[in-house]
Amino acid sequence: MNRTLRLAAVLLCLCLAVPALYAKDTCTMQTLTGTYLVYEKGASSFLNLAPSPFPFFSGITAPFVNVGEITFSHQGVGEGFFWIKIGALNGGFDRIPDLVTVTEMNPDCTGKIKYTVNLPGLSATVEERIFVFDEGREFRTVPTSIQNGIDSLAWFGVGKRISKSSRPVHSCGPHTAHGTYLLTAENIVNTEQGNVADALFIREDISRNGDYTGTLYEKLGTLSVDGLPITGKYNVSPDCSFTNVMVVVIQGVPVTVTINGVFYNEGHNFYAMAMDLEVPYSFVQGQRINQPEERK
Repeated sequence: MNRTLRLAAVLLCLCLAVPALYAKDTCTMQTLTGTYLVYEKGASSFLNLAPSPFPFFSGITAPFVNVGEITFSHQGVGEGFFWIKIGALNGGFDRIPDLVTVTEMNPDCTGKIKYTVNLPGLSATVEERIFVFDEGREFRTVPTSIQNGIDSLAWFGVGKRISKSSRPVHSCGPHTAHGTYLLTAENIVNTEQGNVADALFIREDISRNGDYTGTLYEKLGTLSVDGLPITGKYNVSPDCSFTNVMVVVIQGVPVTVTINGVFYNEGHNFYAMAMDLEVPYSFVQGQRINQPEERK
């Protein structure tokens, strides 16, 4: 075979291989079918000092975060729950039901979803652009329209698949949280001097029944905490959501913090929120850094 024919053969192989490669990224509703951990982070900023029509704004900027779980069927309907904070508005410790409709899913893995958020003093219909990737293992979202809500809110959303089944997850329990975890958190905390920024990490050693001990390292405004003992307990539900009740002793006074979230990646990771009223914004990430030998 001469050089020209060899070159033509190589180009032909490349032409056939490239479409085959991109075909892996072709999406249908089946690609999105499954249960996902989801979270959204963002904020709303007003460009003037006029009073906000929403009483839960503290100042002209309202940080926004939610964490939850959603199960999509191949019919394009998602059902789940979430916890939420917008400024000083706290959705509460109880799960808020969520019903999502996939209104568009394109072969290039972009689409749209639509849902309604019902909170005290607020009932908003939201549409988001969604991009699915890694064969449905993850997705990202960004809002495209907000009706009857806070139209100045902007955020990005993240979904991480827990299960490919269209049935809700029912496989988690106390064993899910067994091991040593590193938690990182970013917060905004109310104090007598106003809202202050807060950042921390915690090392937790969690037993098989969910009880744990740990150490807290934190920077809160001008204060620094370099190694404060903590105790607590994880209660993990079969659907991989959890409640973490943490006790920190500060100057001899026990302080309880409640964290709600969802595990993914077979318990190796989670996202969560601190739900307490005195914390208007909180976002927590957890990663298992050591697993007991008997569970490896």
